[in-house]
Amino acid sequence: MANRSSGKDRPMPGLFLVPGAYMRVLADTVRKLGHNERVLYQGLTIGPEDLRTDDSRVLVTDAMVMADRAVALAGHQGLSFMLARELRVTIHGTLGFAALTSPTMADALDSVRRYLQLRVPFLSITLRETEDAVLVQLKPEYSARSLDPFLAETVSATLMMLADQLVDRDSAEAEGCELVNGKFPGMAVRLTAPEPGYYREFASQLPVPFEYGCDTEMMMFPLALLRARMRLADAEASEMARQQCELELQKALKDQGDITFAIRNMLQVMPGPLPSLEAMAERFYVSSRTLKRRLSERNTSYRELVESVLKDRAIQLLRYTNRSVSEIAYELGYADLSNFSRAFRKWTGKSASEFRDDGSDPAPEVGP
Repeated sequence: MANRSSGKDRPMPGLFLVPGAYMRVLADTVRKLGHNERVLYQGLTIGPEDLRTDDSRVLVTDAMVMADRAVALAGHQGLSFMLARELRVTIHGTLGFAALTSPTMADALDSVRRYLQLRVPFLSITLRETEDAVLVQLKPEYSARSLDPFLAETVSATLMMLADQLVDRDSAEAEGCELVNGKFPGMAVRLTAPEPGYYREFASQLPVPFEYGCDTEMMMFPLALLRARMRLADAEASEMARQQCELELQKALKDQGDITFAIRNMLQVMPGPLPSLEAMAERFYVSSRTLKRRLSERNTSYRELVESVLKDRAIQLLRYTNRSVSEIAYELGYADLSNFSRAFRKWTGKSASEFRDDGSDPAPEVGP
């Protein structure tokens, strides 16, 4: 990606970058659905020319803006399923190759579990085995709120389509997982969002049923299918690809640069309540003690970064929305209004009500 700011002004933290190829395909899909894809880039520091190469990267915050605009334009047309169909295995780089050449479906899932955040930094997955199935649960690393249903649907559809394409059918049948009406029994996607109007149009084209209005975002794989070979199974090639993914992961961690920027970037797109120091340290693959030391070397602390983000968010909500002070406190993660009031007075020298009354920007009827 061409970065129009100097590296010193805007460090590029590796784990907060999305492959430009994904955004290029998103824009192409929006265009195919009859919309002007250039709308997606308005006001951003990137354009179509920055996404031409396979190694281009986009800041996750810019990627979310583009995705939000894409959903506004074409979400009702089944953009998630259309996009999943376009995201072929080769687009996923070394992670896609590791999955493609895995000895078994279980090995492919393990590669996805370990390295998904290299491709989709706003999501991770956990695997849980039951008596007859493996449950793959999607876990948002930070909430995009209105984007959450789209992201969950797109990622689930993409993974299920890849699994359907890559698993060896004869091997699956030998393991007792024979196709029924063209679909593997026991495979399903469960999503929390209500069923969208476009689902019935795409249902017959999907390799698995999608169930909506569920308690959690989850994909289900029968254990028998996980024992099946992949069509292009090559243990040596898969291991080489995994090693390359591991190098890429370590490089991304090393390239995070100024860790204060990296943490603040993550905190800015996370909903309240913001995570503890210990939880944030886990995301950076370091101990809480190491994270505290690294922040201290930058003359700051985790608490200062959290309070800085909360302060900015509180000011924006007070100036540009009509939400009550108590609603804002709750949204920021404060269970007790008095705690928020004390914090806000410490930040600004005024109470939240005084700050709103003195503000020069009138609060509109709807939020930003």
